[in-house]
Amino acid sequence: MEKKLRLNIKGVLRFVILLGVVLWLWSFFRSYTLFLALILMMGSVLVSALLLWRGRNMIRAEAVLPPDRVGRGTPFSFSLKVSNPGRFAGFSADVTYSRSNVFTGYSERETAHFWTAPISGSGHDGLLSSQYAGRVEVCIEEFRVYDLFHIFYLLDSEKTNAGVVVWPGFSDAEAPEKPSDCVEGFPDENESRRRGTDYNPEYEIREYIPGDALKSIHWKLSAKQGKMMVRERLATGHEIIHVLLPLGEDRKLNDDLVEAMYGVCRLLLDGDYPVQLYWPGRGDTLQSRFMIEQGELENTLVEILSDRGFHPVGRAQEQMAVEHPGAAYILIQTGAYKGAYIR
Repeated sequence: MEKKLRLNIKGVLRFVILLGVVLWLWSFFRSYTLFLALILMMGSVLVSALLLWRGRNMIRAEAVLPPDRVGRGTPFSFSLKVSNPGRFAGFSADVTYSRSNVFTGYSERETAHFWTAPISGSGHDGLLSSQYAGRVEVCIEEFRVYDLFHIFYLLDSEKTNAGVVVWPGFSDAEAPEKPSDCVEGFPDENESRRRGTDYNPEYEIREYIPGDALKSIHWKLSAKQGKMMVRERLATGHEIIHVLLPLGEDRKLNDDLVEAMYGVCRLLLDGDYPVQLYWPGRGDTLQSRFMIEQGELENTLVEILSDRGFHPVGRAQEQMAVEHPGAAYILIQTGAYKGAYIR
């Protein structure tokens, strides 16, 4: 929070008007009581400003969201909390915050008013819900703390935010048994295996990622290095399957495409198919991630949903043709088939 007191114009005008009325009454009646009231008003302003200055580094505002991901269309709690660890003085505060979905680009701005009691502070609890997948953020954009008379205030314009990922819907009960059941033109088992190549017995050691299978953990090396390490097979008996997520300009279609991509990639990984996923990122560049396990898919999905999802229609296919000419890939789509195998 900035250490400089600022004047609140509206508060100053109100106080000047009140002070003028009392001063006029004192000049007319020449009452000692009114004179003491003038002295008390001026002294109270100074004391109130000093108390606000003293608590400048203690008063804080923060947004709180669930620590884990939530499902699409599921209400979840959010809180705005203002802490005031001081023992003697309470302050009024205005918190201007925005609620947004980074992936869809939706955003709205509101201002909440608080009375921050000494020690206990104050808070505001509410519910949020998103009908679209994406990273939902509550960002505190401006925080003002006023003295008792609203003549001075402290301003904190440093943005702080909290976020939670809204996950796409996918039901295991509705999952197809093999990729060809949901991907049009997907090659059969014989076409998708390398001739004369079976599972590679060699492993690569890397750090643990949430979602990794327990059986892949290298316990001795983990104990030696003090952190979880896993063994990752360098290659499998299937060819790498390239998957293209063609995000566009329609919010609803993008949401459906992400859900379809998540289902298709889960199915491929369950069938031991290594997946190279492509999608348009910032600046319309083609982003890519290699995945062989469920945890890597979930981390990649979080990365996609944490960036803006609007891109020119057809741009992803154009970039794929330029950067990877002749490559066969699954083009994610919606409808009866969740993807089409492009050769």
